[in-house]
Amino acid sequence: MRRFFSARETSNGRSPYRQLAFQCAALLIVASLLIAALSFMQLGRTPTVRAASWNEIFDEEFNGPAGSGVNTNTWIYDTGTGWGTGEIETMTNSTTNVSLDGNGHLRITPVRDSSGNWTSGRIETVQDNFGAPAGGEVEITASIQQPNVSGNAALGYWPAFWTLGTPYRTDHNWPNDGEIDIMEDVNGLSSVYGTLHCGTDPGGPCNEPDGIGSGKQPCSGCQTGFHTYTEIIDRSVSPEQIRWYLDGVNYFTVSANQVPASTWTNAVDHPFYVILDVAMGGGFPDGVCGCTTPTSATQSGVPMLVDYVRVYTANGSATTPTPTPTSGGGCSGSSYTQGYQAVSSSSDLFWFQPCGWTAGYVILHYIPGSSGQQNVNMTYNSSTARWEYTVNGLSPGETLQYSFTYQENGLQYDTGWYSTSSTPTPTPTPTCTSGSYVDGVTSTGSSTAQAWFQPCGWTAGYVILHYIAGSNTQQNVQMSYNSGTGQWTYAVSGMTSGETLQYSFTYQENGLQYDTSWSTWTHP
Repeated sequence: MRRFFSARETSNGRSPYRQLAFQCAALLIVASLLIAALSFMQLGRTPTVRAASWNEIFDEEFNGPAGSGVNTNTWIYDTGTGWGTGEIETMTNSTTNVSLDGNGHLRITPVRDSSGNWTSGRIETVQDNFGAPAGGEVEITASIQQPNVSGNAALGYWPAFWTLGTPYRTDHNWPNDGEIDIMEDVNGLSSVYGTLHCGTDPGGPCNEPDGIGSGKQPCSGCQTGFHTYTEIIDRSVSPEQIRWYLDGVNYFTVSANQVPASTWTNAVDHPFYVILDVAMGGGFPDGVCGCTTPTSATQSGVPMLVDYVRVYTANGSATTPTPTPTSGGGCSGSSYTQGYQAVSSSSDLFWFQPCGWTAGYVILHYIPGSSGQQNVNMTYNSSTARWEYTVNGLSPGETLQYSFTYQENGLQYDTGWYSTSSTPTPTPTPTCTSGSYVDGVTSTGSSTAQAWFQPCGWTAGYVILHYIAGSNTQQNVQMSYNSGTGQWTYAVSGMTSGETLQYSFTYQENGLQYDTSWSTWTHP
């Protein structure tokens, strides 16, 4: 969600190097060099030189039949209205607004209907691990032709290529989670704006909702041809930096020492995901023109074209500590413990538990069988003090590879990969085929168990667990709701093998309180 910010006109922009090349094209020696260069690069692509340490982790070329939609294994359609910016269009998943052109390009096209209503398109990457490793860098780049419209016909057009911090997908804490606008332009001005949004809104250290921005930079020819727009987050330098590039020329830089350390860490030192869209109207285009956009003169149906989107990472010189894991056990001498357990014949619950520290976020990466890699944000379960996520759609005996990305003390770490030897066959779990709820207890370790309670088609106001472990006295505790499993859960610790657990529940349904009968479970 892009927030609007006022235009800050500046004159320190540099013209794209392509323009300089054409101005010098009459010189024979330069012409010869250009011919030689074109002999080993694809026509229409800006050459990029990288050290061998750069690794490509994402490449979308938008290949496919003309008129088809985007690959939904790679992209998510953001649909609806009201994005917090004042824009007036409705974003759809229609190929009228988002489609491939059959020549390796994406088209995002704003359209006005006969009633004057606007629709357009906005998509974001499924993959959301585009972050600079500690001591390293990430580059996010795209080749884009801005909508080829100008003057009064362009009023309200707002094309954008930008990123949001992955934590935003779960906590929706804008601008704390960070937003980096790699390319924005409004009203067909042949310009580019680069902006970092961070801190708090309004005001705060990042001057929100304006953010810390480059102001208007000239972008000659950006509406009539493809140009590259690039963001590099560099954590290999001190202070860390974000740099913005137009056709390989660095036109704007923000350094970590411009804001408080915690603001920078929260906004930058984590993964991001990519968004492409064309909005219509809103605070930014209105503020630049001093009018309300779009107008009756605004032309319908002019697309933004995207040739490719690519992401690269590079390891830096900084030393990244190697965390010590424990699989499925306790925290003795370890940085974290992790594991998985079957919750049904086709589902496994994966978990990650920090040992004496608090994670800013945890991302689970998993590859079921021969399928593609999935990257999902895990949910913190306060009752178990673990980050959890349930993977569904598994087959008995299916092998699953998995790893974690987590934030500790403002730094991001990646674990090694683990593998499930097979999907275990669980103890049959009651289902909601009859009755108003199901419940049970699951072993989670040599001395722990998880009691759970699941309503059948209704929402509980609260659930209280009553339990007696062995010969101990009765305990009465509030359970926590786990949205990933749809269950209320509580971790019982200090159990021993063969010990009996007696338990019952008190719950609220439709404003009334009920008590269940007592059940018995024995720890294996």
